[in-house]
Amino acid sequence: MRLARKLSVLAVLPCLIVGCDRGPKPTGAVGPRVLVTSGLAGTWAVDCALDASRENPYIVYGVPDSGDPAERFIARDPRLDRTTPMKNIRELEGQHVGWTQRVADKSVEVIVKIDGVRQRVWQSILSDGTVFVSEGKFGNGADTPWFNKCAGG
Repeated sequence: MRLARKLSVLAVLPCLIVGCDRGPKPTGAVGPRVLVTSGLAGTWAVDCALDASRENPYIVYGVPDSGDPAERFIARDPRLDRTTPMKNIRELEGQHVGWTQRVADKSVEVIVKIDGVRQRVWQSILSDGTVFVSEGKFGNGADTPWFNKCAGG
């Protein structure tokens, strides 16, 4: 077992023994409809007055009539651009929505915080325990950006 894998296992061991607070708790609402009822379905941008670009990232949450909802992300870094099916969608307490998505060969648990007509990533944890975002902050301590709900989206 590689050292990083051993450290990742050691990092979650206390959580397995005594439990850890992993963010907002479920409210009971689940499934694609949560994207609609929460207001998350549609188009979001840092600045809706500008076109999607590397300087103005966009996120589109689509809910098809059949099949899985998907998140389309146009990022500042083109390596992060993706369209990803969303699974296990659930409404969480405190105006949060969570879901699972696959990126490359790993699953990612994502939670977004919704504040009226804006939202941002609140938590993002890879299936191996790697934390990308915790409580709205990246690993370097910077806040995740707020995305605004665009008209017609």
